[in-house]
Amino acid sequence: MAPKLFPEGFLWGTAISSFQAEMGRGEPASASDWWTWVHDAVNISGGRVSGELPEDGPGFWELYPGDLRLAKEELGNNAVRLSIDWARIFPASTEAVEVDVKKNGSGNISGIVVDEEAMRGLEDLADVTAVRRYREILSEARRLRLKVMLTLFHWPLPAWLHDAVACRDDVANAGRKGWLDEATLVEFAKYAAYAGRRFGDLVDLWATVNETRIASEYAYLRGEFPPGLRDFDLFMTAYRNLSAAHGFGYEQLKRWAPSSGGGGTKVGVVAVLQYYEPENPDDPRDVAAANFNEYLWNEWSLNAVTSGDYDMDLDGVAGPGERLPHLAKGCDFIGVNHYLRQRVRHGESRLGEHLKGGDCSDIGWEIHPQGLRLVLDWVWRRYRLPVYVTENGIADASDSKRVRYLLGYLDELHRAVSEDGVPVRGYFHWTLMDSYEWNRGFGTRFGLYCVDAATKERVPTRTVPVYREICSSNSLP
Repeated sequence: MAPKLFPEGFLWGTAISSFQAEMGRGEPASASDWWTWVHDAVNISGGRVSGELPEDGPGFWELYPGDLRLAKEELGNNAVRLSIDWARIFPASTEAVEVDVKKNGSGNISGIVVDEEAMRGLEDLADVTAVRRYREILSEARRLRLKVMLTLFHWPLPAWLHDAVACRDDVANAGRKGWLDEATLVEFAKYAAYAGRRFGDLVDLWATVNETRIASEYAYLRGEFPPGLRDFDLFMTAYRNLSAAHGFGYEQLKRWAPSSGGGGTKVGVVAVLQYYEPENPDDPRDVAAANFNEYLWNEWSLNAVTSGDYDMDLDGVAGPGERLPHLAKGCDFIGVNHYLRQRVRHGESRLGEHLKGGDCSDIGWEIHPQGLRLVLDWVWRRYRLPVYVTENGIADASDSKRVRYLLGYLDELHRAVSEDGVPVRGYFHWTLMDSYEWNRGFGTRFGLYCVDAATKERVPTRTVPVYREICSSNSLP
């Protein structure tokens, strides 16, 4: 049987998040809301967080040369997806740096202009040591001929923007409310402009925000991420602002980031798209619940990003006050993070009940490779933008399912490209090595390499040679 070839120039890589992977060697990233959150005694005693700490992580901040060589030489990657930590670059407030904030007739922000004077002010506030290290990391990736996708916001906010503990205890009277405050959009625009100026010559693809849905849902609806609240209205406010942040980041990167290659600066957004399936496809109530999940979790934010449709009352239609095309600044590609199928049964709320069972990962996420093809088909039909699979992987501490998982999902990805015509340009496996899995700590193991906690040695899983063969040959066996 002939090998299943992928398109020429297809990107094969792994994805890493700064807060999850950097610490463990070198200077810790201690200026963010997530740092405060996981060290808080109330959160630890109450079980909101594991009690394990990110400063015991894999140490990418210092060990990056070896990790990038693993990606290039042992895995055969030609690309890597990284993120930078906003709070490392700006550990102190940038609020005093004046920019031109334009507002519409309703008093909402419609545009943000960062000029050269503002850029000089940002230069004075930036942590030069952190900027230098990020340039060293990106330069090493380029030296190894790894194309770089760089994510601006992969969840931690500077603590000067978000006092997560104060918001947890009394959000109405808290002073620093993070994504609940529209002023955070202004600071994000400044950060994006500065990052574009400082790192653009070393970046091939930019991602503004990682998973607007998860960053807002888990913080304001599930109560698991900082500030640990359960309030649907607050969730929708954060969801809106995180979606709008993409547009303001997009504008700044297009203005300030020099293109590292031909074709201009490419800027996209990363969405987590799961496959929602009614438990009983013959029961219209289950179908309605599954469809609403798909709309709220998969479609809502992408509609906002691409069209400026902010359906705040969730009636399925963006009414006159919800159509905000001035917030749709552009989007060059959609990054798709995909992990599981979610079977849905109707219930008391419109979201219904999410059922567990079947063949699952260590954390109960159902393995269903066909779901990747289905969401890729959907996102291409709906938005007609190039696609990258920016995360896909499995929590599998025993390393007993990862090879089967990888081959199954990549086979469906190949079918989406070869049979359905979806323009998928690359695949980034989550993740290179075991790292800090947010509130779960270190027990959840997604890495292609295990990490010895004491020595930081990277130990390859059985999946490493399999992925190397795929990446090196640009094909599936």
